[in-house]
Amino acid sequence: MGPSGTPLVLVQSSDWHVGSALTGNGLGFSPEFRETRRSEVDGAAERAVQVARDAGADLLLVPGDLWDAESVPPATIHRVLEALASFAPRPVFVAPGNHDFSGPGGWYDESLLGALGMRAWPENVVVFRSPRWESFPVPGRDDATVTGAACLSPAAVAERPLASPPPRPGVPHALLLLHGSLESYVGPDGPDGAKRTAPFSREELVAAGFRWAALGHHHSFFPIEGASGWPIAAYSGAPTGRGMDETGPRFFLKVTLPPDGPPVLQPIPADSRVIREIEVDVSGLEGAAIRERAASVLDQAGTKEADIVRLTLTGTQPFGARPALQLEPLPCRLAHLRVRDRTTPDPAEPDARTAEGRFLLDMRTRLAAAATPGERRLVETAIAIGRNALAGRGVTPPPLEEL
Repeated sequence: MGPSGTPLVLVQSSDWHVGSALTGNGLGFSPEFRETRRSEVDGAAERAVQVARDAGADLLLVPGDLWDAESVPPATIHRVLEALASFAPRPVFVAPGNHDFSGPGGWYDESLLGALGMRAWPENVVVFRSPRWESFPVPGRDDATVTGAACLSPAAVAERPLASPPPRPGVPHALLLLHGSLESYVGPDGPDGAKRTAPFSREELVAAGFRWAALGHHHSFFPIEGASGWPIAAYSGAPTGRGMDETGPRFFLKVTLPPDGPPVLQPIPADSRVIREIEVDVSGLEGAAIRERAASVLDQAGTKEADIVRLTLTGTQPFGARPALQLEPLPCRLAHLRVRDRTTPDPAEPDARTAEGRFLLDMRTRLAAAATPGERRLVETAIAIGRNALAGRGVTPPPLEEL
């Protein structure tokens, strides 16, 4: 650790969600690959500590959602504790989130760990266990503190945590750990519905006046600038992609805080795989031409052998065609490929006097009124199924997880 007056270096990471089931994620993992990916998700703590060690970090900040649910196996918790202990004597600060919420009977409860004969939380790990703001010094640095609080429930929290911000300690490097929803966040898991908890605004964050805020809850890397144009906070994002709201590269975040001047941010790759969403139009193609088009699009997208890809076939195909079958074998290698057939037949417009025509007219009205992409997808699926049924064609509904 550097002495007071030297740059403070930290690594932050959150939303590990170890113990995730990895089902219903829109990717259709096989049981074998699910086990492989689950081990990679569960290794986030080990990778974070290694990155922090390689970065020469003074401390590691973890603003919540270390695990996915209380049902996470004890062996998985032990793996996390062992990883964090290996960072000693350097400190780790943890602010429990809505998934790994703190409270009696949970994995932050030392009495539960003792009753099960498990190891205790490491001495170098400071866990914020109260819903009220607390501040702790950074060992070895008299110029740095960490302020944080704990979630005590998985329920969405409507209260604004920064409406009355915590007092800022009088040190140059006053750090804040916060698990909640930035209202201007624009990632694919944006702050609406169940994803929104403990909401706050950029203006509230700026007014709190902390040197740096490590944010957790949302799953994409997302820095926030202060009034000066300097970065003052960031979500580092989930370090291991698990579903279609975690596409693209995953990161740990190294932050260097000089005695004066702006923080220096360095996103560090956190995942050897990338989840990708790719579409390919196969209108008018058949047989080998479908394979060639799909392989070309995958190559242009820069896919690698380690990647996880959901490939969606779009466009029009003859009724009864099954273009997805033409992708076996696909002349490229991927760790996992999920193919979705979203092609549609291109029948003639039905007569408005028929049942199919009247149905289509009504459903197009519903489609125009759809308020969200999810509602639109549901109506589009109903149109396809309904028209096929009314015309006496075969009906194959999509998997529920895709609706």
